[in-house]
Amino acid sequence: MGIKAALPRYELYLYTAVLGVALIWAGSWISDASSENINRKAFKESVKPGWHYFGRKMDVADFEWMMWFSTFRNHILFALMGHVIFAKIFSILAPKVRTRL
Repeated sequence: MGIKAALPRYELYLYTAVLGVALIWAGSWISDASSENINRKAFKESVKPGWHYFGRKMDVADFEWMMWFSTFRNHILFALMGHVIFAKIFSILAPKVRTRL
């Protein structure tokens, strides 16, 4: 496949630091958005105390979950068969690019 060389340590440390800062920054945005909307009246009926280690309230509204589940429940077998058939066709047509375990 080619020559594989390890990255220098300073480059790995730089990538790790950038990733860590990005994750902390994204987490702070999520925390700010959560704190700003904690007292909205629209959410008061559908939240209950929970997640005691975070000090946040837990959403117990399952409208979206039930909507997606009831909509696609009758089609899940068809979708799974489509995935299996698609994978089988490609494994027959292109056996060289199939992943080897």
